[in-house]
Amino acid sequence: MKCLTNEQLQRLIDGEILLVRSEQYEAHIASCLSCQERYNEQKALAKSITGLINEIVQSQEPIPEFKIPLSITKTNVKVRWIPLWTEVAAVIIPLIFICKMANKPDQNFKPSAENIRMYELCNDVDANTAFQENMIITTVTDDKGDVIECSTN
Repeated sequence: MKCLTNEQLQRLIDGEILLVRSEQYEAHIASCLSCQERYNEQKALAKSITGLINEIVQSQEPIPEFKIPLSITKTNVKVRWIPLWTEVAAVIIPLIFICKMANKPDQNFKPSAENIRMYELCNDVDANTAFQENMIITTVTDDKGDVIECSTN
């Protein structure tokens, strides 16, 4: 059996549990030190509360009355709402920035010496001009790596 909750222990102390269940709880408490300790603490607390109540009843002191208010008044709290356009801007501006960064061309492209030679072998086009004009240069090489055919767009 699992350890008893505080609510189950209190029901056992108050006698609010059926006899069969009460016997099961008591058997568990007898075998479990943790539950036994909590049971004794709650029983002592219940006994002291009962003693205090008996003292009040014998001294005939009036018990203060707690009155529940008929209506609850709400205090005026001003809530500042953020305008819709600022919420939209807070979402759209980062999205635009992310899209710009994702579509940013690679500024650090540096062709290798072999690429420059191939550009210059293909045509009369200078490698820098081909790069700046985004020319597409197609080369066909043989097994040895020699350029057989070369064309530009």
